[in-house]
Amino acid sequence: MKTIAIAFAMGALACLVTTAAHRDYKLEEREAFHHTFSNDATLDVDQVNGSITVIGDGGNTIRADGEKVIRAADQEEMQRAKREVVVDVNEKNGIAQLYVNGPFRDNDHSSESHGFHDHRQREYEVTYNFTIHVPRGTELTLHTINGDETVQDTTGKFNVKGLNGKITMTNIAGSGTADTLNGSTTITFRENPKAECYFKSFNGKVDVGFQPGLSANVSVKTFNGAPYTDFDATALASMPEPGQLKNGKFVFKSDKFSNLRIGSGGPELKFETFNGNIQIRKLSK
Repeated sequence: MKTIAIAFAMGALACLVTTAAHRDYKLEEREAFHHTFSNDATLDVDQVNGSITVIGDGGNTIRADGEKVIRAADQEEMQRAKREVVVDVNEKNGIAQLYVNGPFRDNDHSSESHGFHDHRQREYEVTYNFTIHVPRGTELTLHTINGDETVQDTTGKFNVKGLNGKITMTNIAGSGTADTLNGSTTITFRENPKAECYFKSFNGKVDVGFQPGLSANVSVKTFNGAPYTDFDATALASMPEPGQLKNGKFVFKSDKFSNLRIGSGGPELKFETFNGNIQIRKLSK
């Protein structure tokens, strides 16, 4: 695998995100969730604690299954959790939405944090884990604070964001953004993207596999790691020169994106991480 390493003069910056400590709650209850939407073209899932799994298939509706897991210190807190934390099911203008609501929201859906805040004045914990089957071409907007996000066999646009959890997308087409803070971003494309994409992890690797014959304009940036590619790539003028050859790797000093061209060029594909490697892989036929 060809290696393009980028060294930086600045020291490593540790980004520590404090998450809720798991308590030994005495009570636990589980509730099943099921909902089938109409013929919507977009799925929007916005939650706080729990995983999101989306599977593309030959169906013509969005079918959501899930489980609500409630842990509480006592029966009073259990009942409080049932009242306060709910999933809002919305359907409008072709968008099917699952929005986990509770006292940790400020209801500012347009904010960068998706309206999330937490003053930690409760003695309970609520987790929603969703598995959602969608028509393959469904456009996806997914967000969770604490949990993994998994997508497979879809071909629509995507905007997948997380905070504490990995993003895994398998056998997909389409284009969009996959961005998490603490966790890896791992993607394989069944068809190479035809529009711009952005792949990011702050504390984790970014590993994206493309079909042979990829043509794209590529930008990469990592502080404590190195980018690698299987594809023949040409460094564009924006990459600082000259590089130094160290241990078989070309080392460039830069705190900006380094630009490459794969094949004859094409859509812009941007890869970014702070603590981790970037791998741009050629999948076998």
